[in-house]
Amino acid sequence: MSKAKPVTREDVWIPSVCNMCYNSCRIRVHRVDGTIVGIEGQPGNPHNDTRLCGKGMAGLMSCYNPYRITRPLKRTNPQKGLGVDPRFVEISWDEAMDTITTKLKEVRAKDPRSLLVTSFDVHVMSTYIYAWFVAFGSNNFTAGAPGWFCGNGIHPISWLFHGSFYPSPDWENCRYVMLFGTQKGHGMHLNPVYDAYKVANAKARGMHLVVVDPLLSQAAAGAQEWVPLRPGTDAAFAVGIVNQLLNEVGIYDREFIRRHTNGPYLIAPDGKYLRNEEGKPLVWDPGAGRARPFHEADEFTAAIEGAYEVNGVRCRTGFQILKDHVRSYTPEKVSKITTIPAETVRRVAREIGEAANIGGTITIDGVELPYRPVAVCYNRGAVAHKHGMVNALAIQLINVVLGAVDVPGSEMGILAAGPGWNPEADEDGMLIPSPVAAFMGVPYPLRKAPEKTVIQSLEVKELFPMSNGSRPMLLETMINPEKYKLPYKLEFLIHSRNNIMMTSANPKKVAEALAKVPFQLSFALTVDETVEFADIVLPETHYLESLVALPERVGLNKVVGTGTWCYAVRQPVLDPPGEARNWHEVLFELSDRVGFREEFNKLLDAYLSFKGEWALEPKKSYTVEEFADHFLMARLGRQNGLETMKEKGFVTQGKTVQEAFPRPFTRGRMPIYVETFVVAAERIRKQAEEVGFDFMETDDYQPVPDWKPCQPAADLKPECDLWVINYKMPYHTFSFSMENPWLSEITDYYPHHRGIIINAETAGKKGLADGDLVWLESTAGLRVKGRVCLRQGIHPEVVAVAGVQGQWGRGRPPHARGKGVHFNSLIDHNLKNVDYASGGLDSCVKVKVIKAE
Repeated sequence: MSKAKPVTREDVWIPSVCNMCYNSCRIRVHRVDGTIVGIEGQPGNPHNDTRLCGKGMAGLMSCYNPYRITRPLKRTNPQKGLGVDPRFVEISWDEAMDTITTKLKEVRAKDPRSLLVTSFDVHVMSTYIYAWFVAFGSNNFTAGAPGWFCGNGIHPISWLFHGSFYPSPDWENCRYVMLFGTQKGHGMHLNPVYDAYKVANAKARGMHLVVVDPLLSQAAAGAQEWVPLRPGTDAAFAVGIVNQLLNEVGIYDREFIRRHTNGPYLIAPDGKYLRNEEGKPLVWDPGAGRARPFHEADEFTAAIEGAYEVNGVRCRTGFQILKDHVRSYTPEKVSKITTIPAETVRRVAREIGEAANIGGTITIDGVELPYRPVAVCYNRGAVAHKHGMVNALAIQLINVVLGAVDVPGSEMGILAAGPGWNPEADEDGMLIPSPVAAFMGVPYPLRKAPEKTVIQSLEVKELFPMSNGSRPMLLETMINPEKYKLPYKLEFLIHSRNNIMMTSANPKKVAEALAKVPFQLSFALTVDETVEFADIVLPETHYLESLVALPERVGLNKVVGTGTWCYAVRQPVLDPPGEARNWHEVLFELSDRVGFREEFNKLLDAYLSFKGEWALEPKKSYTVEEFADHFLMARLGRQNGLETMKEKGFVTQGKTVQEAFPRPFTRGRMPIYVETFVVAAERIRKQAEEVGFDFMETDDYQPVPDWKPCQPAADLKPECDLWVINYKMPYHTFSFSMENPWLSEITDYYPHHRGIIINAETAGKKGLADGDLVWLESTAGLRVKGRVCLRQGIHPEVVAVAGVQGQWGRGRPPHARGKGVHFNSLIDHNLKNVDYASGGLDSCVKVKVIKAE
């Protein structure tokens, strides 16, 4: 007798949004009888169409992780520290919420600033979370690890030059791309799926790719040229290229510099703009032989080069200062610093200059636009150093002098312009982001120094006016608030969707800071290394189990150039296990319990520009579903409320040429001479003196860039003769993807991703063989252990470690715990290693290799 076939009661595809990284790919999830059996890109969406990366496809495995937390947990061990068992016990939601509410009310009554929220929940960082903690009365929020390394050098420079949080090449129209310390376009960084598709097409039509990196990375392996260099020397190479373009081959976009930068602005001997009686910056009118206000420059051809005398004051144009300054960076000098051959410096500069097509145009949708098909892109590898912001400025200036910024084929600012917004101009004619693009704490235009300096924030943001985050200072103030003149102490930490124990620096220093927090609330899927310090843990929903209506800053497809805009909604496709709840719902409930719902609603109105009929009812206790429905209808019309969007998954909107390529339509100029840095340095020196902070440095606030060594020669030890670098794997994001069994298995197939890559010739000189177990020990005495993997494709002075591995948390599954090497354990967390311009921490580390016994 044959067995009856099982009856399938359900077989559906449900649209949603991926959150395995921070790129929000539109997906559809295949669910059969309540179980997810597959995930793919949602057909027809302009962000990623049917394409999806391995991480996105593997996302379902995190839902079914048997180590997930399903009920609230309470700490029973009062001791906190690295490796200390919290001895969690399960409790009810009522007990957990009552405890949390009581603590929050106490903190708010005493000093609401003593609350810190830390999260990298990018889908709501710029709405719920910001509005929530500000409504509570705190000014303390941190995204976590990105503010230690990743974005510190990138974001401030991108704001200055694009009016945007992040840059990306226009792959569709580009012919020549240089990547400094990044694998963008090769399955990593922002828009990995979209970019990989576009890069493949661009390579097929002949786009030339040059990768500048100490390691023969995945991107370098697919490039026309790999340029290995000594770590931390990217700025020297970049300034050397600028020198060649300006002073040797003479290839630069004079008209772009004249119209779209402050290159014509006259600079006084004090480094600031020369101004008229009304305070307007002056430019030189060669025809009239006199200085005139910048805003009259449309009436004449302002000089971009030369030295002049105005009312007895000798001055030069900003562009002339840059041109003179970079002249000392000869190819021979650059070669000595970087190890790149001098002829390579000359050749690459000439190649990119010729590829820039200066003077050329292209017609798109009937509009004639400048066409500069070259882009120089950079990321953590180039800027996660002591002088990270200066490095970023040096690299970005290659784009600027070639006119390759926010025009077809060039380096573009993501979401610099969008439906209803464009970059703007300040009173000096300089570019500032639009209010929509600039929401996430942009410090521009620079505020005037207050009458008296009072440190108010845990990150000491008052002394980092150009930075989007000064995370290293957070640990310092957590450990010793009195030293940093804080009028309060951190009392309550809310932690969600980041893991600062793994993804910042020396875990011992992070543990010391977390152990001092009187009360930590963690929302979590599993008990990871940071959750082990929590007093209460609330079970969090997986992204496939929770609802979010994505605002413009993350909801719009972050692709540059032509195409269409795409709004999406992330909807749950599974019921959460046990008693897990969406942490957004819990925040909403806590605003009611603690008593600041009205302030919360008002701030949501302000942040999302809800006005008139769309203003929230001040005292209404909206649920996450009600808020999502309200948001979607306010943005997309009443016909596109939550239920409709759940069915559609996404809606599209046409993109204009002005939104696609904003530079020709933007009044604000970008700084080829960063006078803002000169003003900032004065302000910081004054404020640091007032509060007695003698450790503050302002040397990097220079208007034109230089190369500077990451570490002074006096701090180096001869026996530590190799640099150790960290590189990204295309199938992992930070530390949380390491516990995904599918992704972990892929990593196991490649032993070099689990070990320590060493140049084969260098290893031979040290008597090392493939597979040897070794210690890497830094100049600060910090150590990690791993197995040697010999490779030819790595600079001979460098060893390399992949990703964020080496997990030790008790809630980690066996296939993740202890595997690989934890690079961040080698980074010494001290004030000498802080970049006081970007607010980041130097990840340039020298090590010696010791055979393990």
